[in-house]
Amino acid sequence: MIIQSTHVWIEHEFQKKQIVIEKGKIINLLPYNKEIPDLDYQDYWILPGFIDIHTHGWNRCDAGKPTLEAMQRWQQHLPQEGVTSFLATTATQSVASNEQAMPVLKAAIEAQGEGAEILGINMEGNFISHQFHGAQDLYTIVKPNANQLLHYQQLAGGHIMTVTVAVELDPENQFVKTAVEHGIRVSCGHSGASFEEVKQAAKAGATGITHCGNGMRPFHHRSPGIFGAALNLDELYAEVIGDGIHVHFETAHLIGMMKGRDRLILVTDSADCKDDPEYADYNQEGAFRLADGTLFGSALYVHRGVDNLHRKARLPLETAIAAATMNPARYLGVEDRKGSISIGKDADLVICDEKIDLLQVFCRGKEQFQ
Repeated sequence: MIIQSTHVWIEHEFQKKQIVIEKGKIINLLPYNKEIPDLDYQDYWILPGFIDIHTHGWNRCDAGKPTLEAMQRWQQHLPQEGVTSFLATTATQSVASNEQAMPVLKAAIEAQGEGAEILGINMEGNFISHQFHGAQDLYTIVKPNANQLLHYQQLAGGHIMTVTVAVELDPENQFVKTAVEHGIRVSCGHSGASFEEVKQAAKAGATGITHCGNGMRPFHHRSPGIFGAALNLDELYAEVIGDGIHVHFETAHLIGMMKGRDRLILVTDSADCKDDPEYADYNQEGAFRLADGTLFGSALYVHRGVDNLHRKARLPLETAIAAATMNPARYLGVEDRKGSISIGKDADLVICDEKIDLLQVFCRGKEQFQ
């Protein structure tokens, strides 16, 4: 199949190109109108498929309490957000719940139903701070325990790709070092860590910051803390929830400008009650809140987040697009097949207009949404 547009996003700019797709892969990029196309999108944009590395669920599909049927429904929904791959993200819960969830997530990943590809698992709990727990369950938080993490990894068949940890609770960064040695990326979050503690964790191998600005010690000009470390340590990727509620758009602008084009990652942190009508009363302007006002997840769609980062947070278009494509791919180490429109990569493609309103989405060369 050959598709084309005058606006194909390649190497951080629009180019007039044809994309040749075969067996789910991009096998060639040709000059515009070189061959007779099967689909001509004219001036519509063709972007790389979006990647959400931090999403807990959707409409009663919960990564923490998964079933194969629910996971497949979730996969089939995500192209409606422009998402072509994602990490199923668990929150803090009991050991028994984690032990039940991991084999089901393993089965879902290895089955790979229709829709967005499940790249792996993101464990946001349980190794976090009681003080900065956010909406996570206080009673099942535990101190960072590398043996426990590796137990979960065994149950998950090696599919845990990232874990969040309050690094101030990890003496000598042993948890960080062990996780990294076993191929699990470490993100600092739900944490009261100081700047120096995050810096030491980064030296030990930590590479990310979980939803920057949320669930962490506030920034102070004499005590920059984890937020200051997120902005100032160039080696760290920083997630940002791009709904304007979890962090003000001007704060998102600051984070994006400090991290630059190559280290910002757009996430939704979406909850399983997203699009569930029974939770409509908890949805306040696009985010879910408990009765005391505590945020417990967003209702954000990823394609809206990309537009928000560009138009409302005033970030360059190339930064906003990279935050949902190449940056999460590079962070996860899957840039050899995800994150950009390049020969040899999966044909994960988003066709949209300049407001990122979706026209079509392809997952591994197969049309999933129109």
